[in-house]
Amino acid sequence: MTPLQSASTALSATMGTGNIVGVAGAIALGGPGAVFWMWVSSLFCMIIKFAEIVLAVRYREQNRDGSFSGGAMYYIKNALPRFLSPLGIVFCICGIAASFGVGNMTQINTMSTSVSALARAFFNISPRTDFLIKLFLGIFCAMCCVFVLKNDNTIGKFCEKVIPIMTVLYICMTLGAIIVNYNKIPSALLQIFVGAFSPKGITGGTIGSAFVGVRFGMSRGVFSNEAGLGTAPTAYACSDGDEISLGLMGIMEVFIDTVVVCTLTALTLLCAGDITYGVDGAANLTLDALCSVYGKNVILIFCPVVCFFAFSSMIGWGLYGTKFISFIFGEESKKIFLALFVLAQIPAAVFRADMVWVLAEILNGLMAIPNITALLFLTNEVTDITYNYNKKSA
Repeated sequence: MTPLQSASTALSATMGTGNIVGVAGAIALGGPGAVFWMWVSSLFCMIIKFAEIVLAVRYREQNRDGSFSGGAMYYIKNALPRFLSPLGIVFCICGIAASFGVGNMTQINTMSTSVSALARAFFNISPRTDFLIKLFLGIFCAMCCVFVLKNDNTIGKFCEKVIPIMTVLYICMTLGAIIVNYNKIPSALLQIFVGAFSPKGITGGTIGSAFVGVRFGMSRGVFSNEAGLGTAPTAYACSDGDEISLGLMGIMEVFIDTVVVCTLTALTLLCAGDITYGVDGAANLTLDALCSVYGKNVILIFCPVVCFFAFSSMIGWGLYGTKFISFIFGEESKKIFLALFVLAQIPAAVFRADMVWVLAEILNGLMAIPNITALLFLTNEVTDITYNYNKKSA
C-alpha cells in the first residue's frame, strides 16, 4: 500500500459507526458531558496512536511477495523480552474475536438498522418484511466483502476512494444542521461542559451518573478512534512510508475522527432538540436530528453514508483479522478466517443492537490489555526514535 492507502484503510476502520451510533449512544446513556470526556480521551489517544504506529513500522517484517506485515503482535514479538512474547499470541486471539464483534457485528447491525429506517420512512412494512430486508442486506454485504477483501491492494484502493468522499459528505450534512441551529450552539456547549462535571443536573440521573458520563465518553471515544487497541498500526505497517511520517498521519487520523467528526455529530444532536436520556444509542438518534433540519428525505443521503462508513469499517477490520490469524497459523489460515468473517454478517444483521454494543466494548478492553502492556515497556524507545528524528531534521 501507499502511505495514503494505508491511512485511508486505518481511517476506514475507525470512521464507522462509532462516529454516528457511538456518539449518539454516549450522549443518550452518559449525557452531554460524555462529549467532553471524548475530547479528553482523544488527546491521550493521539499520543498512543503515534507510539503504536512508530513501533509497528520499526518492527514490521517483509513477506515473500515483497509486501509488509506489522502491528502490535510484531513489536511484542521483536522488541519485548522473550518471556513476554506470548502476549503477541494473546493480542491476535483477542484481535480475531474483536474483528467479529467490533469490526463486523456492530457495523452490519447499524447498516441494517439504517436501511430498515429508510424502508419504514417511505413504506408501511411488516415485522416479517423488516426481518427479510435486514437478512438480505447481511447476505449482500457478505458477497461484497468477499470481492473487496481479495488482497491488500484491493482494500487500499477501495478505502482510498470511498473514505474521503463519505467523510466530506457527512461533515457537510452535520455542519449544515449546526449552522441552521447556530443560536443553540452556546447552549449545547454549556450542556457539554456542565454535564462533564455535574451530569445529574443534565440527565436527571442518580448517584453514579458522573461515572456513567466518563465511562461512555471514554469508551465510545476509544471505540471511535481505536487508539490503544493496536489495530491501526496493522494497516500503517503495510505501507512503504517512514515511521515518523506515518505516526503523524495517525495523530491526524484521531483528530479527524474524534475531534472533528464526533464533535459535529454531538453538536448536531444537542442543537436539534431534546434527547431521551437512558435509551440505547442508535443511528436513529442522529437521523432524527438531521430530519428535524432537512426533512424526512435526508434519510436518502444519510442511509448510504452510514452504510458506506460501516462497510468500509468491515473492510478495514477484515484486513486486521487476516493479519492476526496469519501471525498465529500462517498465510493459509486467511481463507478460513474470511469465510467465517463474511458468514457472521448474516445473523449479525438481525441481532438486537444493545447486545452487539456490549459485546464490542468487552472485546475492546480485552484487545487493549496486551497492547498497552507492550507500549508501557517500549515508551523509552518511542522517545528515542522521535528524538533522533528531530535531531536529524534540525
